[in-house]
Amino acid sequence: MTKHSKLFTLVREPLLHFLLLGAGIFVLYSQMDTVEKNDKEKIIITQAKIESLAAAFLKAKGRPPAPDELEKQLAYDIRQEVLYKEALAIGLDKDDQVIRRRLARKMKYLFEDLTVVDKPSDAMLKKFMEENPSKFSVPATISFSQIYLEPKLHGDHLEEDVKRVIQEVSSATKDPIAFGDRSLLPYDFSNERKNEIKGMFGEAFMKQIFTVDTGHWVGPLKSAYGVHLIYIHKRTKEYIPSLSMIKEHVSRAYVRMKQYEANEAFYKGIAQHYEVIIDDAVLKEANVSLIQ
Repeated sequence: MTKHSKLFTLVREPLLHFLLLGAGIFVLYSQMDTVEKNDKEKIIITQAKIESLAAAFLKAKGRPPAPDELEKQLAYDIRQEVLYKEALAIGLDKDDQVIRRRLARKMKYLFEDLTVVDKPSDAMLKKFMEENPSKFSVPATISFSQIYLEPKLHGDHLEEDVKRVIQEVSSATKDPIAFGDRSLLPYDFSNERKNEIKGMFGEAFMKQIFTVDTGHWVGPLKSAYGVHLIYIHKRTKEYIPSLSMIKEHVSRAYVRMKQYEANEAFYKGIAQHYEVIIDDAVLKEANVSLIQ
Protein backbone atom coordinates (compact mmCIF):
# COMPACT_ATOMS: atom_id res chain seq x y z
CA MET A 1 0.00 0.00 0.00
CA THR A 2 1.37 3.44 -0.94
CA LYS A 3 1.78 6.29 1.51
CA HIS A 4 -0.93 8.17 -0.34
CA SER A 5 -3.46 5.34 0.03
CA LYS A 6 -2.56 4.88 3.71
CA LEU A 7 -3.16 8.56 4.33
CA PHE A 8 -6.47 8.42 2.49
CA THR A 9 -7.57 5.44 4.61
CA LEU A 10 -6.55 7.22 7.82
CA VAL A 11 -8.56 10.32 6.93
CA ARG A 12 -11.65 8.18 6.49
CA GLU A 13 -11.30 6.53 9.91
CA PRO A 14 -14.24 7.46 12.31
CA LEU A 15 -11.82 7.28 15.27
CA LEU A 16 -9.75 10.10 13.76
CA HIS A 17 -12.88 12.22 13.38
CA PHE A 18 -13.78 11.59 17.02
CA LEU A 19 -10.29 12.54 18.20
CA LEU A 20 -10.31 15.72 16.14
CA LEU A 21 -13.73 16.68 17.54
CA GLY A 22 -12.47 16.02 21.07
CA ALA A 23 -9.40 18.12 20.46
CA GLY A 24 -11.57 20.95 19.18
CA ILE A 25 -13.79 20.87 22.26
CA PHE A 26 -10.67 20.76 24.49
CA VAL A 27 -9.28 23.88 22.80
CA LEU A 28 -12.65 25.60 23.18
CA TYR A 29 -12.78 24.81 26.89
CA SER A 30 -9.16 25.93 27.39
CA GLN A 31 -10.12 29.27 25.89
CA MET A 32 -13.20 29.49 28.08
CA ASP A 33 -11.03 28.91 31.18
CA THR A 34 -9.25 32.23 30.54
CA VAL A 35 -12.47 34.12 31.25
CA GLU A 36 -12.43 35.85 34.61
CA LYS A 37 -14.28 34.13 37.42
CA ASN A 38 -16.58 37.13 37.79
CA ASP A 39 -17.93 36.42 34.30
CA LYS A 40 -19.33 33.02 35.30
CA GLU A 41 -22.96 32.48 34.33
CA LYS A 42 -25.17 32.18 37.38
CA ILE A 43 -27.55 29.30 38.11
CA ILE A 44 -30.01 30.56 40.70
CA ILE A 45 -31.91 28.02 42.80
CA THR A 46 -35.11 29.51 44.18
CA GLN A 47 -37.59 28.22 46.73
CA ALA A 48 -40.01 27.62 43.85
CA LYS A 49 -37.47 25.32 42.19
CA ILE A 50 -37.05 23.29 45.43
CA GLU A 51 -40.82 23.01 45.79
CA SER A 52 -41.11 21.95 42.15
CA LEU A 53 -38.53 19.19 42.62
CA ALA A 54 -40.27 18.00 45.78
CA ALA A 55 -43.64 17.98 44.01
CA ALA A 56 -42.20 15.96 41.11
CA PHE A 57 -40.77 13.43 43.57
CA LEU A 58 -44.12 13.18 45.38
CA LYS A 59 -45.94 12.56 42.09
CA ALA A 60 -43.48 9.87 41.01
CA LYS A 61 -43.03 8.07 44.34
CA GLY A 62 -46.28 8.81 46.14
CA ARG A 63 -44.50 10.32 49.16
CA PRO A 64 -42.47 13.44 49.99
CA PRO A 65 -38.70 13.18 49.53
CA ALA A 66 -36.34 12.74 52.46
CA PRO A 67 -33.68 15.48 52.84
CA ASP A 68 -30.96 13.35 51.23
CA GLU A 69 -33.30 12.40 48.37
CA LEU A 70 -34.17 16.04 47.75
CA GLU A 71 -30.46 16.86 47.82
CA LYS A 72 -29.83 14.25 45.11
CA GLN A 73 -32.71 15.63 43.06
CA LEU A 74 -31.28 19.12 43.30
CA ALA A 75 -27.76 17.97 42.40
CA TYR A 76 -29.12 16.16 39.35
CA ASP A 77 -31.14 19.20 38.30
CA ILE A 78 -28.10 21.48 38.62
CA ARG A 79 -26.04 19.00 36.60
CA GLN A 80 -28.69 19.00 33.87
CA GLU A 81 -28.77 22.80 33.82
CA VAL A 82 -24.97 23.03 33.55
CA LEU A 83 -24.84 20.52 30.70
CA TYR A 84 -27.76 22.23 28.97
CA LYS A 85 -26.14 25.67 29.11
CA GLU A 86 -22.79 24.28 27.94
CA ALA A 87 -24.48 22.48 25.04
CA LEU A 88 -26.09 25.75 23.97
CA ALA A 89 -22.79 27.60 24.38
CA ILE A 90 -20.94 25.32 21.95
CA GLY A 91 -23.90 25.15 19.54
CA LEU A 92 -24.98 21.53 19.96
CA ASP A 93 -28.60 22.62 19.47
CA LYS A 94 -27.93 23.84 15.94
CA ASP A 95 -29.29 21.75 13.05
CA ASP A 96 -30.42 18.96 15.38
CA GLN A 97 -33.64 17.39 14.12
CA VAL A 98 -34.51 15.82 17.49
CA ILE A 99 -34.16 19.11 19.37
CA ARG A 100 -36.04 20.92 16.62
CA ARG A 101 -38.99 18.51 16.85
CA ARG A 102 -39.06 18.70 20.64
CA LEU A 103 -39.04 22.48 20.71
CA ALA A 104 -41.77 22.62 18.07
CA ARG A 105 -43.82 20.15 20.12
CA LYS A 106 -43.30 22.20 23.27
CA MET A 107 -44.53 25.30 21.45
CA LYS A 108 -47.63 23.37 20.43
CA TYR A 109 -48.24 22.13 23.98
CA LEU A 110 -47.61 25.59 25.39
CA PHE A 111 -50.23 27.17 23.19
CA GLU A 112 -52.71 24.37 23.87
CA ASP A 113 -52.25 24.93 27.61
CA LEU A 114 -52.99 28.62 27.14
CA THR A 115 -56.03 27.98 24.93
CA VAL A 116 -59.23 28.24 26.96
CA VAL A 117 -62.36 26.83 25.31
CA ASP A 118 -65.59 28.01 26.88
CA LYS A 119 -67.91 25.27 28.08
CA PRO A 120 -70.32 24.59 25.21
CA SER A 121 -74.07 24.77 25.69
CA ASP A 122 -76.37 21.88 24.79
CA ALA A 123 -77.50 23.80 21.72
CA MET A 124 -73.90 24.15 20.54
CA LEU A 125 -73.23 20.45 21.12
CA LYS A 126 -76.40 19.44 19.29
CA LYS A 127 -75.43 21.58 16.31
CA PHE A 128 -71.93 20.10 16.40
CA MET A 129 -73.43 16.58 16.29
CA GLU A 130 -75.65 17.50 13.35
CA GLU A 131 -72.67 18.90 11.43
CA ASN A 132 -70.49 15.84 12.18
CA PRO A 133 -72.79 12.79 12.21
CA SER A 134 -70.04 10.33 11.29
CA LYS A 135 -68.14 11.18 14.49
CA PHE A 136 -70.99 10.00 16.75
CA SER A 137 -72.96 7.40 14.81
CA VAL A 138 -73.18 3.87 16.18
CA PRO A 139 -72.39 1.58 13.23
CA ALA A 140 -74.71 -1.13 11.94
CA THR A 141 -73.94 -4.64 13.21
CA ILE A 142 -74.83 -8.17 12.19
CA SER A 143 -74.81 -11.61 13.82
CA PHE A 144 -74.90 -14.62 11.50
CA SER A 145 -73.84 -18.20 10.85
CA GLN A 146 -72.26 -19.37 7.62
CA ILE A 147 -71.81 -22.63 5.78
CA TYR A 148 -68.91 -22.65 3.37
CA LEU A 149 -68.84 -24.43 0.01
CA GLU A 150 -65.59 -24.77 -1.91
CA PRO A 151 -66.35 -24.19 -5.64
CA LYS A 152 -63.51 -26.43 -6.84
CA LEU A 153 -64.91 -29.42 -4.95
CA HIS A 154 -68.38 -29.07 -6.46
CA GLY A 155 -67.48 -28.08 -10.01
CA ASP A 156 -70.47 -27.94 -12.34
CA HIS A 157 -72.77 -29.18 -9.56
CA LEU A 158 -72.23 -26.16 -7.34
CA GLU A 159 -75.63 -24.58 -8.03
CA GLU A 160 -77.45 -27.86 -7.39
CA ASP A 161 -75.47 -28.51 -4.24
CA VAL A 162 -76.28 -25.03 -2.90
CA LYS A 163 -80.02 -25.69 -3.27
CA ARG A 164 -79.68 -29.17 -1.75
CA VAL A 165 -77.71 -27.99 1.27
CA ILE A 166 -80.15 -25.11 1.92
CA GLN A 167 -83.06 -27.59 1.82
CA GLU A 168 -81.30 -30.10 4.04
CA VAL A 169 -80.02 -27.63 6.61
CA SER A 170 -83.43 -25.92 6.83
CA SER A 171 -85.17 -29.17 7.77
CA ALA A 172 -82.35 -30.94 9.58
CA THR A 173 -82.28 -31.67 13.28
CA LYS A 174 -78.52 -32.01 13.48
CA ASP A 175 -76.12 -29.11 14.03
CA PRO A 176 -75.85 -26.97 10.85
CA ILE A 177 -72.10 -26.81 11.38
CA ALA A 178 -71.96 -30.40 10.08
CA PHE A 179 -72.96 -29.20 6.61
CA GLY A 180 -70.66 -27.69 4.03
CA ASP A 181 -66.96 -28.04 3.36
CA ARG A 182 -64.07 -27.65 5.79
CA SER A 183 -62.77 -24.13 6.24
CA LEU A 184 -60.63 -22.09 8.59
CA LEU A 185 -63.37 -19.46 8.71
CA PRO A 186 -65.46 -19.18 11.88
CA TYR A 187 -68.94 -20.66 11.75
CA ASP A 188 -70.60 -17.97 13.90
CA PHE A 189 -70.12 -14.20 13.77
CA SER A 190 -71.53 -11.96 16.50
CA ASN A 191 -72.22 -8.21 16.34
CA GLU A 192 -69.79 -7.62 13.48
CA ARG A 193 -69.55 -4.17 11.90
CA LYS A 194 -69.56 -3.42 8.19
CA ASN A 195 -65.88 -2.60 8.02
CA GLU A 196 -65.03 -5.85 9.83
CA ILE A 197 -67.12 -7.91 7.39
CA LYS A 198 -65.66 -6.01 4.45
CA GLY A 199 -62.13 -6.64 5.68
CA MET A 200 -62.70 -10.39 5.95
CA PHE A 201 -65.04 -11.18 3.04
CA GLY A 202 -64.84 -8.19 0.68
CA GLU A 203 -67.13 -5.26 -0.14
CA ALA A 204 -69.58 -7.16 -2.40
CA PHE A 205 -70.22 -9.77 0.31
CA MET A 206 -70.64 -7.05 2.94
CA LYS A 207 -73.25 -5.19 0.88
CA GLN A 208 -75.20 -8.40 0.25
CA ILE A 209 -75.27 -9.66 3.81
CA PHE A 210 -76.66 -6.38 5.13
CA THR A 211 -79.63 -6.58 2.73
CA VAL A 212 -80.65 -10.28 2.53
CA ASP A 213 -83.58 -11.70 4.50
CA THR A 214 -83.17 -12.74 8.12
CA GLY A 215 -84.48 -15.76 10.01
CA HIS A 216 -83.72 -18.48 7.44
CA TRP A 217 -80.86 -19.85 5.36
CA VAL A 218 -80.12 -17.88 2.19
CA GLY A 219 -77.47 -18.04 -0.50
CA PRO A 220 -75.25 -18.35 -2.26
CA LEU A 221 -73.24 -15.28 -1.28
CA LYS A 222 -69.86 -15.08 -2.96
CA SER A 223 -66.66 -13.90 -1.32
CA ALA A 224 -62.94 -14.11 -2.06
CA TYR A 225 -62.96 -17.53 -0.34
CA GLY A 226 -65.78 -19.11 -2.31
CA VAL A 227 -69.52 -19.56 -1.73
CA HIS A 228 -71.42 -19.15 1.54
CA LEU A 229 -74.88 -20.01 2.82
CA ILE A 230 -75.95 -17.50 5.45
CA TYR A 231 -78.36 -17.48 8.39
CA ILE A 232 -78.84 -14.00 9.86
CA HIS A 233 -79.70 -14.07 13.56
CA LYS A 234 -79.75 -10.32 14.21
CA ARG A 235 -79.03 -7.13 12.33
CA THR A 236 -79.00 -3.55 13.64
CA LYS A 237 -79.10 -0.29 11.72
CA GLU A 238 -76.67 2.58 12.04
CA TYR A 239 -78.00 5.33 14.29
CA ILE A 240 -76.95 8.45 16.16
CA PRO A 241 -77.62 8.37 19.92
CA SER A 242 -79.32 11.25 21.65
CA LEU A 243 -77.13 13.99 23.10
CA SER A 244 -78.04 12.96 26.66
CA MET A 245 -76.53 9.50 26.07
CA ILE A 246 -73.14 10.70 24.79
CA LYS A 247 -72.91 14.28 26.02
CA GLU A 248 -69.49 13.86 27.63
CA HIS A 249 -68.06 12.28 24.46
CA VAL A 250 -69.51 15.03 22.27
CA SER A 251 -68.21 17.72 24.63
CA ARG A 252 -64.65 16.32 24.49
CA ALA A 253 -64.78 16.15 20.70
CA TYR A 254 -66.07 19.72 20.54
CA VAL A 255 -63.25 21.00 22.77
CA ARG A 256 -60.64 19.12 20.69
CA MET A 257 -62.02 20.67 17.51
CA LYS A 258 -61.95 24.18 18.97
CA GLN A 259 -58.41 23.67 20.25
CA TYR A 260 -57.36 22.47 16.81
CA GLU A 261 -58.95 25.50 15.16
CA ALA A 262 -57.24 27.83 17.66
CA ASN A 263 -53.92 26.04 17.07
CA GLU A 264 -54.24 26.49 13.32
CA ALA A 265 -55.09 30.16 13.73
CA PHE A 266 -52.10 30.58 16.06
CA TYR A 267 -49.76 28.93 13.56
CA LYS A 268 -51.04 31.03 10.66
CA GLY A 269 -50.57 34.12 12.79
CA ILE A 270 -46.92 33.44 13.60
CA ALA A 271 -46.21 32.02 10.12
CA GLN A 272 -46.93 35.48 8.69
CA HIS A 273 -43.70 36.68 10.29
CA TYR A 274 -41.63 34.27 8.21
CA GLU A 275 -40.86 34.18 4.53
CA VAL A 276 -40.11 30.76 3.08
CA ILE A 277 -37.82 30.89 0.07
CA ILE A 278 -37.01 27.71 -1.84
CA ASP A 279 -35.11 27.61 -5.10
CA ASP A 280 -37.40 26.44 -7.92
CA ALA A 281 -34.67 24.11 -9.10
CA VAL A 282 -34.70 22.39 -5.69
CA LEU A 283 -38.46 21.85 -5.84
CA LYS A 284 -38.24 20.55 -9.38
CA GLU A 285 -35.42 18.17 -8.49
CA ALA A 286 -37.32 16.84 -5.48
CA ASN A 287 -40.57 16.68 -7.47
CA VAL A 288 -42.55 18.41 -4.70
CA SER A 289 -44.67 21.54 -4.41
CA LEU A 290 -44.51 24.15 -1.66
CA ILE A 291 -47.65 24.05 0.48
CA GLN A 292 -48.25 27.10 2.65
